Amino acid sequence: MKIVHMADSHLGFSAYGRVDRWGRNQREEMVYQGFARTVDKIIDLSPDAVVHAGDVFHHVRPRIRPLYVFQQNLEKLVEAGIPVVIISGNHDAPKSYAALSPFTLFEGMEGVHIAHQYRYEPFEVGDTTFHCIPFCLGPEDYLAEFRKMQDYRAERSGGRDVLVMHGLVEALWDRRLRTVGEHQLLESFLKGDFSYIALGHYHGQAKVAKNGWYSGSVEYFRFNEAGDDKGLLLVDLESGKVTQIPIQDEYMRDLDPVDCRGLSSREVEGLIRSVCDDLGLKDKIIRLKLSKISREAYRSLSQRLLGELRAEPLHLEILPEFADDPVRYETEPMDSRDLPQEFRKFLDEEAAGDAIPAAIRDDVIAYGTELLARISEKRTTESFNAAK
Repeated sequence: MKIVHMADSHLGFSAYGRVDRWGRNQREEMVYQGFARTVDKIIDLSPDAVVHAGDVFHHVRPRIRPLYVFQQNLEKLVEAGIPVVIISGNHDAPKSYAALSPFTLFEGMEGVHIAHQYRYEPFEVGDTTFHCIPFCLGPEDYLAEFRKMQDYRAERSGGRDVLVMHGLVEALWDRRLRTVGEHQLLESFLKGDFSYIALGHYHGQAKVAKNGWYSGSVEYFRFNEAGDDKGLLLVDLESGKVTQIPIQDEYMRDLDPVDCRGLSSREVEGLIRSVCDDLGLKDKIIRLKLSKISREAYRSLSQRLLGELRAEPLHLEILPEFADDPVRYETEPMDSRDLPQEFRKFLDEEAAGDAIPAAIRDDVIAYGTELLARISEKRTTESFNAAK
């Protein structure tokens, strides 16, 4: 059996504020177009099954457009006779049992198997069992669900076994994104005698065990992904061979820093223009660091020149790195709808350090998360009265 392993599509992701002639966010449209190309490539490869290892959507409550794009392409796979196995990830899984998963809309589709209810589910496709452990509410829940999977395997015999999970293995924990629901996966999960282990969450393609891989994301979402291999993994379960399948050109570039030590603003402008002319900017997402630039030279840069350079690419970020800058951390873009959960996570950490008196902890968390949730829901209105 041959399968295609993919993950982290993040349908609905948008950035940079640039819109097309229909008023749609261009970055968001790029993600939809890339997803459609990916599905077309899967159909060309004609695997026996395709596995999506989590984060189909960027938001737990996706809008109509990402839901429609997903359904359109899911139906193309079904019509091509390719079974689909999906698990929810930390982005598209509700953080409460009371909330409804977006995958509820796709339950019951012929040839589509979705694990999204915080529990282990096995799916039989041909002679292969896909053991799916989706996003769980607590880090400790993964071990309990893994043991359920072990019990299930002990009761059956024959056929191949594929483990599907979403999270960051211990060996990659230093590359965590610090996002809501980012859970660590124990190294022991990777030691089972599976034909293959399909992982999601980490956006680079990486082999993390003898038979365990992150497929990575097809798209670039942060500058620390620039230069990563992006695409799909085609896996032959019989031979164990894993083939990396590229999907699109490298459109995100995190350029080497330009040494601006001792240069005037005019000299720095000449360097910036030279780098941009050599690179070619059209439809690219680019970050250029100005290393050791003086604050005076940076403040004096021509805004007219920078505006002209930013007109052609989808995004051009000019990042000054002053000698006294603090250490920068690469984090995932935050959506307003994630703020309540991030706030709760922050307060839990503060409370653990006795920064919040125990007597008022619950009230502070309840009031703050409710307030942020109301702000998030009203983000498109002109005003918000916190007293109401």
